[in-house]
Amino acid sequence: MLLLHLSDIHFRRDMVNTTLDPDQRQREEILRDVEAMCAQLGSPVQAILLSGDVAYSGHADEYKFAEKWLEALCQRCEATLSDIFVCPGNHDVARDIAGRNIIQALHQDIKSSADLTLDAKLRGLLTDEETARLLYEPLNAYNLFAGQFFCDLLPPQRTIACRDLTLNDRSTLRLSGLNSAFVSSAADRPETLFVDPAYTQLGRIAGVEHLVMCHHPLHWLRRGRALEDALNDVARLHLFGHEHRLRITLARDWVRIAAAATHPDRTEMGWEPGYNLIEVSVQGTPLDRRLLIGAHLRVWQESPGRFVAKIDRTNEPVFRSEIKLDPWEAPSRVQAPPVEAVNASTSNDSEQTSGDPMNPLRELSIRFFKLTLSQKSAIAGKLGLLEDEDVNQPDFERFRRVFVRARDRGLITKLAEEVSAASQGS
Repeated sequence: MLLLHLSDIHFRRDMVNTTLDPDQRQREEILRDVEAMCAQLGSPVQAILLSGDVAYSGHADEYKFAEKWLEALCQRCEATLSDIFVCPGNHDVARDIAGRNIIQALHQDIKSSADLTLDAKLRGLLTDEETARLLYEPLNAYNLFAGQFFCDLLPPQRTIACRDLTLNDRSTLRLSGLNSAFVSSAADRPETLFVDPAYTQLGRIAGVEHLVMCHHPLHWLRRGRALEDALNDVARLHLFGHEHRLRITLARDWVRIAAAATHPDRTEMGWEPGYNLIEVSVQGTPLDRRLLIGAHLRVWQESPGRFVAKIDRTNEPVFRSEIKLDPWEAPSRVQAPPVEAVNASTSNDSEQTSGDPMNPLRELSIRFFKLTLSQKSAIAGKLGLLEDEDVNQPDFERFRRVFVRARDRGLITKLAEEVSAASQGS
């Protein structure tokens, strides 16, 4: 399995699609380098992992441009938009909304809580409909972008984005995207951001290995050490962003990568754009299983300008790790592993027999989200997939419910037919 990891893309509304865009060249070179690396490794990309800051100011126009560039990226690495998995960063927050007095008051209430009462405080705020809505409102534009990949977030049930991938021995690589930006604003400082207590539900499961992605590194989080202990216990791959400094740690039981920025600000010291390709496979017998990880860290080189391998002290262009796994053997009948309760609203589709149970809906979701708001609403209304309780919900949540109801009511085929008809008529 080959994973493509990007972070801190920072599409700026006032730069993209203009002749003043300073990052266009690097983006074009990423496309070329990704294509060449996939050819060299002899594998297409199975998943594209975006660890936050897709946008620069959380504006809808920035996400529209992101989609166009991501489509070009998918073409180069033989992936599709449905292969994208994303979690939010601080630049995905609309700061004009996050700066409102009532939201800042909620932030201060959380920040002033003692460590012993912090989890209870977060649970209380995220299970209350009004305070949960306020805390997540600055992420509405991000959620509409992430919704097409089933990565949108809404408390209390969906505070972690989840997806299952099938490894070569038919075990599961479970992707979990944490939200470290729901208390983010212009006041962000190290140790002032938070991940909600849902991460404690990530546990050891036979035949499941965890990859956890979070935008902010551990020292930016108020209880970063508690999260670090949890990740070290259960997750094999830890992916972070935010600081724009490429670092990799190879431990006995896990690999941790702090990503370079795809578009770092050119005024930063040590300006070094980059991205990562990560090979993952399981080798050995059911009683002696090992997870092999090969991390290709690609960084920008000036003069001549191109992406090259970041090398270790042995001059090897790949950082390799071999992790011993628990014994496990695939059942004789392939079954789709269920995604955990933190993503309960994306449960199995009855027609899927292997791999991620949401795969049949992902391609349809991408096509659906390309339609206009009026087209999406018309289709949902025609099929009776909108209900009175949806009126006050943000658009991303209303349309997620359309898919859940279509699946539960056996209307996926009809929904696909309506989407195709609307697409052809556009």
